[in-house]
Amino acid sequence: MGAFDATGLMVEQSCGEVIPAPDPLDLTFELRAESGGRAYWRRQGGSMFAGVFNNDGRYTFTVSQSWMVIEPDRYRGFVGCSVTQRDTFTFLVEEIETSVDKEDSGPDAGVDPALLSLSGSQTTEITPLSGADCTPAVAALGGPFLSLPCRVEYVLTGSGIAVE
Repeated sequence: MGAFDATGLMVEQSCGEVIPAPDPLDLTFELRAESGGRAYWRRQGGSMFAGVFNNDGRYTFTVSQSWMVIEPDRYRGFVGCSVTQRDTFTFLVEEIETSVDKEDSGPDAGVDPALLSLSGSQTTEITPLSGADCTPAVAALGGPFLSLPCRVEYVLTGSGIAVE
């Protein structure tokens, strides 16, 4: 599909400082689509993530990982705190209608890249695993999280950019 510059405005941040969350969020990334609905998303210089797209221009990418916040302590009978972090990016890519007269551009003027607009969201949700005791991980008890479960969400807007 192309490369994009997007800006995300934060609409929710209930995790606290444990999740770096700049406001605004600036992203430069590439979107690629294959037949059959497979899609790929990659920030400049970053890893590539697989996702899906449909014919109306909607893309969805989800990455999940689990990690331990507080180690178990069998001597104290503490089961520990482990969480799952789920990051979801959703994009709607649409072509911007223009009223450029193609006859004025001439055969040697070159082809401008398609004008694309992008809207969507980026969410990070962190949820304790079943059976975990994450009470000590909450800020009120000295932990790194403002609350658990928690969520960080951005509303994204952007546009396509030319790649040299």
